[in-house]
Amino acid sequence: MTKELENELVVYGPFHKTFFNILRNFRHRIIDRDLNLTYYAAHPITVVEKVKAEVKAGIPTADVVILPHYATLQLKVDGELREYHSDQSSVYDSTFKDKDAKWSAIAVEPTNAIYNRSLIKGDLVPTRLEELTNPELKGKVAIQSVQDWSEGMYSFYYFAALLKLIGEKKWDSVITDFLNNVKPSSFPCYHNMQKYVARGSFGIGLPLPLIKVSWGVATLHLRDIPDTASLRSIGIVTKGAHQNAAELFYDYLLSEVWQNKMGKDYEGLIPIRPGATMKYNAKFTEDMTYFPDEQGVREAFSKDSLLEKFKQIGLP
Repeated sequence: MTKELENELVVYGPFHKTFFNILRNFRHRIIDRDLNLTYYAAHPITVVEKVKAEVKAGIPTADVVILPHYATLQLKVDGELREYHSDQSSVYDSTFKDKDAKWSAIAVEPTNAIYNRSLIKGDLVPTRLEELTNPELKGKVAIQSVQDWSEGMYSFYYFAALLKLIGEKKWDSVITDFLNNVKPSSFPCYHNMQKYVARGSFGIGLPLPLIKVSWGVATLHLRDIPDTASLRSIGIVTKGAHQNAAELFYDYLLSEVWQNKMGKDYEGLIPIRPGATMKYNAKFTEDMTYFPDEQGVREAFSKDSLLEKFKQIGLP
């Protein structure tokens, strides 16, 4: 039996133009249906708090969220997402879908540092993690703040992942030397950080989801740590008013049609559907580390959170 489709869909998500394009393509696919589509764009934590506040107040909220994975996980942890078993989900690896069916990943975002090739040359280009502590890099490095969550928590979860990857002893040593020797500047928004590196105000910026690497900057590969990546994911809000339209949209983002289109047309967002075409022939490495997981999100807001450790060591 075909579900009756509501005449409206409300989506909350990020500012990036790719996600506006998702909506435009979805609207084109269902052009024969009378569906009004509303999109609210904001920084990830703002979206999370908006959904929670609207649900608490009993006023209309999102039907669907498309967010950096840590924000989707936060909504799951807070009980705001409902279970949905999409017919499209069966082809996806378990890494990219929730065991409780509360979210599905739609894309992988590789994560790395970047550097300005005009400013950082030769032996000054770090190839190992410890080389980021080189005093010659003093004043030349920018990071997204781990403490200022107004424009996202990407850096917080990156440094948390790095802690697990290399162990607390080495992490403490490297981060202490990095802060003392290099004295990195911090930015709330990694997009702004990237622009300053591209303009030559800084030589190195980290971490960055590689949505767009251009403007004279290149990826900085550190050989002694595994490749890292995060996800973009989707979830259906339990209190959303248009559940059937939300399911249709959810299915579309996991479909072969959209995954192929995203792989061909949008740099930096790597499709995860098996067999999807990719313009840049990006590959997942066997030792790829995805961050964060649900436990990491729960711990981020616990009483003894890593935030206190990061503050004590001096990460801005």
